[in-house]
Amino acid sequence: MVLLFLLPAVLNAQESEWDAALGEYQRFCDECIALRTRSAAGERIEASELASLLSRLSSLKNALQGAAGQMTPAQRLRFESIRLRYEEVFSQPGGHSPVRIPQLEPGVALRAPVKSLDDGVLGPFDHVATVQKENMALHPGIFLLAGVPDLYFGAMFTLSGLRAGAYIKASSEIPMLRHAYDCFSNGTTPDGFIWTNGELRVSHRSITAGATFTPWKFLTLYAGAGYGSHAVNWQDVSFRWARVEDLSVRGVAADAGVIINIGRFSLLAGVSSVLPGQAGAEFGAGVRF
Repeated sequence: MVLLFLLPAVLNAQESEWDAALGEYQRFCDECIALRTRSAAGERIEASELASLLSRLSSLKNALQGAAGQMTPAQRLRFESIRLRYEEVFSQPGGHSPVRIPQLEPGVALRAPVKSLDDGVLGPFDHVATVQKENMALHPGIFLLAGVPDLYFGAMFTLSGLRAGAYIKASSEIPMLRHAYDCFSNGTTPDGFIWTNGELRVSHRSITAGATFTPWKFLTLYAGAGYGSHAVNWQDVSFRWARVEDLSVRGVAADAGVIINIGRFSLLAGVSSVLPGQAGAEFGAGVRF
């Protein structure tokens, strides 16, 4: 549910980031073309102008890399039109021929120039292809967690890309409790009555899997479902454990939460539930590779 509310805002933010990055991209190309035009007209270009232009490459790369994600079809056309105009100017004498904007299919990947600026091709932006590859790369992560108020422990394995990913999580009380028979909260058993010694333990076991979504580098959301059980156990006077059937649940397990990313290390906080009727909080820490 949280993801449904956040997704439109995140997509709009990504589109705005690409618009801003492409605007800076176009301004840089226009300045390069203007310098070439002035040079072709016989004007002397000061070294300070070139140095100032090249000093902006780092911030421009950061802008394009920070806007990583999927371009819209219109943004792909804009990127290609800027690139083609630049290539035309630097590949033909005079460089004043009109440029035809290509018609790209929405699924076509961007074609990144690979030559250097000195070769007359938009080399400083060949990292766009690298960003596209990084979007497809999956990075593993391992988390250890604990559940409260009924104490149990678990492990979570994530496989995350730049935006989307997946996880699998398993949890259990430690040591695992095995009950000898069932009883009911009124003290009855299938064979009679239970005489308890006052000891109580809760056993919790679940395995879930689901999706992760990273709208920002420091924040990851996760949600998933699976199977689990949450049982209340009483100990009898013979030191055997009995599961209290009407106070225990087993069936569909669901969990959701947030992960705060601090470099390679992460902190986790979430909610886990075995339906119907049981819910608790989970906290953990992990490392991403």
